[in-house]
Amino acid sequence: MTTLVEHLSSFLGESSAADRVLLDRVGRSIGLVRFDGHPCEGATTVVTNGLSDLPHHRLREELLLACWTPELSTDLLLVVEFVARQLAEGREPLAYGDVIGPAGPLVPGSAMEALYVCEPTYFPEGFAAFNTAPGCRVRLRWLVPIHAPEARIVEHEGAEFFEGLLVDEDPDLLSLGRPPVRLAG
Repeated sequence: MTTLVEHLSSFLGESSAADRVLLDRVGRSIGLVRFDGHPCEGATTVVTNGLSDLPHHRLREELLLACWTPELSTDLLLVVEFVARQLAEGREPLAYGDVIGPAGPLVPGSAMEALYVCEPTYFPEGFAAFNTAPGCRVRLRWLVPIHAPEARIVEHEGAEFFEGLLVDEDPDLLSLGRPPVRLAG
């Protein structure tokens, strides 16, 4: 049995910051933990801490967002908080290949309008899931900012097709300023 903090620390070391996020008027809250220098030098990873522990919920997941450190803003953290609140309010758990949005720019100055949910492939093997208790597996869901046309690709062609494009083009998924991937032809 492993706690989320133990799991994250074993891969990312000590956190550089932690904040509490109020989920509702009842007073439920979760943590938002920040790890500088991950998944690589110059980047920052933010992970929720507590979604998987909410009582009376089927959520066995925590959210992860990674970007270049200069691009991490309060607005981007608010996007993660918004998604966490939506999940806490009873929405079904996220699945790999889900798209949240598009709903206009995620942050001012970025053309990214949606979040793609996928396995955290920029992190070491074994990072994406862990057991907190017998029969209780928690998954880390990577929220990757994407462009509206990329969200349409997922909608029309499917997640597997989109991930194939990501493999072929190898875009910088940490950058909020990257160009969108394109359909071949």
